[in-house]
Amino acid sequence: MQAPRLKTIFLGLLAVILLGEAFATGTVKETPQRTALKLAFVGDIYLGGFMQGKNLKDPSYPFTQVAPVLNNSDILIGNLESPLSLKGEVWLEKTFTLQTDPRTVQSLKFANFSVLTLANNHIMDFGPEALAETLAVLDKNNIKRAGAGMNLAEARRPAILDHNGLTIAVLAYNNTFPLEFNAGPNRPGTAYGDLPVVLQDIRAVREKADIVIVAFHWSAELLEIPKDYQRIFAKKCIAAGANIVIGHHPHILQPLEVIDGGLVAYSLGNFAFASMSRKVKDSVILLVECDEKGPYRAVLVPLNVNNPEVQGQTRIRHGEDGARVIRHLQKISTPFNTQIHLLPDGTGELLLRPSTQ
Repeated sequence: MQAPRLKTIFLGLLAVILLGEAFATGTVKETPQRTALKLAFVGDIYLGGFMQGKNLKDPSYPFTQVAPVLNNSDILIGNLESPLSLKGEVWLEKTFTLQTDPRTVQSLKFANFSVLTLANNHIMDFGPEALAETLAVLDKNNIKRAGAGMNLAEARRPAILDHNGLTIAVLAYNNTFPLEFNAGPNRPGTAYGDLPVVLQDIRAVREKADIVIVAFHWSAELLEIPKDYQRIFAKKCIAAGANIVIGHHPHILQPLEVIDGGLVAYSLGNFAFASMSRKVKDSVILLVECDEKGPYRAVLVPLNVNNPEVQGQTRIRHGEDGARVIRHLQKISTPFNTQIHLLPDGTGELLLRPSTQ
């Protein structure tokens, strides 16, 4: 055997020995495997009004019936529809102005909210002072937030989370009146959903996030079918790099749509909202399973949010009662070429792609 060949074999054996020692001593680390992520999305939240006393007495009250589903998710995201503050004064006279005792944050902690979106038509009801306290309360209780701030830059800033090797970014925008609630360079308020700005924010955060979520407060109250601009916005957001688009404000369910592998829920309705309207009865918890390529499966858990019946304590609809809600979503989503499958337990399933793709 020639000397050069002996030298090559010797060096190869030496490399194997050294590599083995490195793994044994921990100096070389294996690349962590990314695993599935389960996101949970819910609709509008207002814990004041007739619910406030119940929630202050027992923070678990509004969510105790749905806690098993919420606790089965890795990240929970909802829309906070009122300031958590008793400070300030009515900022702009309108039909409904909402505020909630900041101590009700304990209910939000019980539900284990990860992110709350604040871009809506009520977060500024009691002005900058109430908004500032809301931001401070959420920060103190380690609940991330997006969509409002003490200036426009803060309002546009995404909430960033890391879980199971994935980075998740949440952006939120307000497309409802009053326009006076929108933030400016030096003015507190909400992030206005100006489409070019939204797309710019998506592209910027896409560079550092595996999963990009965009929430819009849009459409009109009690409107079941999305407006044309909602579909345009959703399509452009997905094209820019968003994986999931979530809508709020109508207080009732709107269709779901799959666009180029991205999931759009145009409105999730109410989740826990202190209103006695008999027009608002049904909602869903949207559970979305993701991997590093984006969402691949969604499960719809039907809810009873009819407050004259449940008195502010959101409940799961089971069996035929739940199937009725899923069939309604099937009906209104069919024109969007969305196939929602009714499961035997009364929940719904939407497959975007096989998880291994």
